[in-house]
Amino acid sequence: MPCELRRFRAFERQLHTIFKIFPNSQKHIENNISKLSKKPRNGDRYPGFGELEIRKLRIPLKAYNIGKSKGLRIITIYVPEKNIIAPLVIYKKGNHGSEKDVKSLIMSTIKEVKEELP
Repeated sequence: MPCELRRFRAFERQLHTIFKIFPNSQKHIENNISKLSKKPRNGDRYPGFGELEIRKLRIPLKAYNIGKSKGLRIITIYVPEKNIIAPLVIYKKGNHGSEKDVKSLIMSTIKEVKEELP
């Protein structure tokens, strides 16, 4: 049974910015997001979040000749007890500084959507 896919305003704002930069990849990005409900454990587990199941999915931007290693990152949270998956953060590799900066962004997004999480 597929997971419930939840999308939060914080993620939608980031996604809107990505679509402005990469308009030719909008359909490809949306397809990858919609696939999350069928494969919630897709991607690598992101370390440093304890029991929270935070994952990083790498997405190439073929329309712009950008491969997975330099493409987009979608950070998700999976709540298996509630069968819910939610994308938290989307960014282009190299545009967010260090891993520490990315981790801070993830933490602030989790705090922002905490009330909306089950």
